Amino acid sequence: MSKLTIQNLHMHFSGVRALDGISFNVNEGEIFSLIGPNGSGKSTLFNCINGFCIPQKGDIVFNEIDLLNKKPHQIVKHGISRTFQNLQNIPYMTLLGNVLLGAHSRLTTKDTLNRWFSQREREREESLALEVMDFLGIANLEHKYLSGQPYGIQKLVEIARALVCKPKLILLDEPAAGMNDQETLEIAKIITEIRDILEITVLVVEHDMNLVMSISDQICVLDSGKILAMGKPDEVKNHPDVIKVYLGEEADA
Repeated sequence: MSKLTIQNLHMHFSGVRALDGISFNVNEGEIFSLIGPNGSGKSTLFNCINGFCIPQKGDIVFNEIDLLNKKPHQIVKHGISRTFQNLQNIPYMTLLGNVLLGAHSRLTTKDTLNRWFSQREREREESLALEVMDFLGIANLEHKYLSGQPYGIQKLVEIARALVCKPKLILLDEPAAGMNDQETLEIAKIITEIRDILEITVLVVEHDMNLVMSISDQICVLDSGKILAMGKPDEVKNHPDVIKVYLGEEADA
């Protein structure tokens, strides 16, 4: 069974405790959400999981594989992909070209050479990319340039690129940021279908509380690098410390 285990994670930057003893599990088939104020450690935690940051202390284990000190491309090969808070798309490539970048993230040098010399391999990758784009409702735009496309479409391209490498766990960093209400509803549906149809476990960072409460199996609330609360949506929503952080000291006045 696929499982991500974060154990006693510490990450300090110039004396600032970005992560201070974080521990939790993400089980196979879950939508697990990380929430908290800006600066609470959410993005730092993502960066530790996918190898952009190396924590000073703690363990990160996925499917019994120790991910510490592994490079980002090695972590992708072990089945973890991610999106970013700020779009990482290339504007003057087509949507299909941007999505195919995700397929290449798992390739070895030998794989890359095989791809250059094998039309069959290139066709296989394009077929997979188009399947993912069709799943997200953007397959009819594959030959359009990304430049000038609506923001919502660009977000879907980012998600497609993370899905095309066939992960077991996907990290979604603020997938609804900058979206209107209708787009946010669509993203909620897509995240649920990633779990239910594609059978990919989801770890999501998000500020939209309505979205988080509607899709999550478990929620972890971070504040100043520590876990403030953790549990099912109703438990977290009614936790007094969470109410205090989000609504202020006078929430019950």
